[in-house]
Amino acid sequence: MRCLSLKSAMAVAVLAGAAILGGTPPARAATVTYSTVGTFTGGTTPNTAVYTAPGVRIAFLGVTSDSVNDPSQASFGQFDTNGTTSASLANVSGNFRLDIFQSVPEVGGPAVFVGSLNGALSATGSTAFVQFTGSLSQVISGGTTLTTYTIVEADRDPAGNPVAGRANINPPSTQAGLSSVEGFITTAPIPEPSTLLMGVLAAPAVLICLRKKGKVAV
Repeated sequence: MRCLSLKSAMAVAVLAGAAILGGTPPARAATVTYSTVGTFTGGTTPNTAVYTAPGVRIAFLGVTSDSVNDPSQASFGQFDTNGTTSASLANVSGNFRLDIFQSVPEVGGPAVFVGSLNGALSATGSTAFVQFTGSLSQVISGGTTLTTYTIVEADRDPAGNPVAGRANINPPSTQAGLSSVEGFITTAPIPEPSTLLMGVLAAPAVLICLRKKGKVAV
């Protein structure tokens, strides 16, 4: 086998590495279409989209279907407290789960985010919030595309410090009782198997050439 020059061998190595890492990407998806569902585990109506307790009602309004250009900011849903009538702050607690489903560019999901509901709520005041824990980024993998959903909500705590994954919940008297869970959506291509194979097959040939030229110790 005729060996390549060092410069040529290095060029092949670079091409092989590029093939392994990503290859020639397919056309980038222009649109992502998704929907969301939220579930509370606490209160008097557990395992539903509505948290209820005496004088307190927090409904999660999921996204029925929304399409955004990639990459893009996006709303993952809203908390609605308009059913809350308590005159004084009433404690709220429990867990909250956010599921994201996708129909475009490929059907998939759910991407799952979990958090905890804490604080207190009344008709005119709130210290309530949902704190998402664990990774704030989740991926839905299709046949050709990886779609990453990231919670970017970072509301402030009582001391005024922004906290990653914290979504404060407004009382009915503030912003019509609505508060959003803000996110960010991006996509990336999945390398084709043929591209990965090309990179794997090219790498040993480059190493053989370099060894023959004494550039790589055996």
